[in-house]
Amino acid sequence: MNEKKYRLGLALSSGGILGYAHVGVLRALEEMHVDADLLSGSSMGALVAVFSASGLDSYAIEEIGLKFASQVAALFDPLAPIDHVRGPQRLRAQLRKILPVTLFEALRKPVCIAATDVQTGEAVIYDRGSIWEPLSASFCLPGIFPIAKVGDGYFLDGGMSLPVPVTELRKRGATRVMAVSLYDPLQNDEYKPSLNIARLLGRALNLMLNNIAKVELVTADLVVRPDLRGLSPTDIHGYIVRGYEAAMMHRTAIEAMVD
Repeated sequence: MNEKKYRLGLALSSGGILGYAHVGVLRALEEMHVDADLLSGSSMGALVAVFSASGLDSYAIEEIGLKFASQVAALFDPLAPIDHVRGPQRLRAQLRKILPVTLFEALRKPVCIAATDVQTGEAVIYDRGSIWEPLSASFCLPGIFPIAKVGDGYFLDGGMSLPVPVTELRKRGATRVMAVSLYDPLQNDEYKPSLNIARLLGRALNLMLNNIAKVELVTADLVVRPDLRGLSPTDIHGYIVRGYEAAMMHRTAIEAMVD
């Protein structure tokens, strides 16, 4: 009898619109016939992890991304008007309607996601019960989405405290962990003094998340870092291709993780 030796965990980082690159990583794993046994995620990474664990393949997730591309781009575009208060709430409601399952226990594989307690600033991990409230908390980026209420608490984006949950996968039995990080400053557009305030703040957030994530990333067996330079907020396919290419560059190492 062939007994599986390793349990592969896949940790998907936060990163806002950059998170479309996660779909490309999933597509590469599909082509390699490498199946993660359990997943974790924060913010956009949590969304992708949950939809993947519900049974959707990368093409189905891409289709969802394309459906909401204009809405997501408007939220993250520094030139977009900020007087559309209902936009984020409408997007949340639409995503909730198409989520295939409602309970963590109904997912096809275990998933844990991170959110940040507004009061304490600490990461809170969810992996059981109702999915939607913790999930909406995990991608609650300040200034874009309204604060999320889960139980008696209030929560912000998981990236604020645990941008890429690697050790949580270890706790849940992963013997090998592959992490996808979207923060590497060297793989984002070069800094220029002419950056407007919105783009400068975006870069500052990227640097902060990169520094917070380092503690978790050093515990991963493999870190995939897609090069996302030069892409526009509406170029979903571009992000997916970059994620795919980044994973394929590590094909030998990824396949060795499940041998």
